[in-house]
Amino acid sequence: MAGFAEKFLPEVAAKLDYYPGERPLFDLYGVEDEIQRALEHKAQLKSGGHLVIDQTEAMTTIDVNTGAFVGHRNLEETIFKTNLEAAHAIARQLRLRNLGGIIIIDFIDMADEEHKRQVLRGGES
Repeated sequence: MAGFAEKFLPEVAAKLDYYPGERPLFDLYGVEDEIQRALEHKAQLKSGGHLVIDQTEAMTTIDVNTGAFVGHRNLEETIFKTNLEAAHAIARQLRLRNLGGIIIIDFIDMADEEHKRQVLRGGES
């Protein structure tokens, strides 16, 4: 492997290292679990919300849903944080799934205009 890399991929050769461990690397780093999650219809968010990702030949649609209702007083902040987390998760999911073309994202409706701007900019204030 090292000889092949030195000949055909010299920029990668220095990064190669032999792994002598018993446990397969895919198990060690959870690669198979990550691949399985990337192929699921629903992607969980750390906050408890989730994304529903539907793909057709014409387009991809992504629906953002909040997992738990916090109450009217904190509802706007909960929605903002869920949408912000979703924006970052969507970018990751698009890369993992190698998605492009027409992508429609249905964020949770927000009343605060500044919150809308921040979500569209990916969290910049």
